[in-house]
Amino acid sequence: MSDKDGKEKMRELKEKINNKEEINYLDLIFFPLMKSDQKIAELAKDTIELEDKPDADQKFKNNLAALTIVLCDKFLSSKNMSELWRDRKMVKFFKYVEEQGKKKGKEEGKIEGKQEEARLILMRQVKAKFGNKDNEIIDLINEAELSKIEDLSEKIINTNSKAELIDFLKH
Repeated sequence: MSDKDGKEKMRELKEKINNKEEINYLDLIFFPLMKSDQKIAELAKDTIELEDKPDADQKFKNNLAALTIVLCDKFLSSKNMSELWRDRKMVKFFKYVEEQGKKKGKEEGKIEGKQEEARLILMRQVKAKFGNKDNEIIDLINEAELSKIEDLSEKIINTNSKAELIDFLKH
């Protein structure tokens, strides 16, 4: 993209939009990455303004702007990103994404909490059966993958051998 002439492409896109001709929306989205004497933040802003001009529904225009912003993400500062989102009045979209992230984080936290709770119960079983003297089993439980943890309770009940339990956790 950096070898394409941004000025020429912008002139071409503006002309097509003004003449209500069909345009390649990918050219529009990728425009900020084309060769130009402007900074990428300025190019992104110009692109988003241009994306608002075609005769299309607002949802489509918002999607174009969102794709442009996401594409330019690693080239823009936090301040630039905030300005672009605010200028597009896409704060609702940004809040939605943030809420989804929080929701997913809470769900993952609950799962991790349940896994930790299961580990603690298994450690109590091990201590009750083999005593507090050997922490090797406890260390292995802390390092074990979830699939091992799920089968461990049955193994603790069915074995009287520390060595067998250690071997199970190691393999």
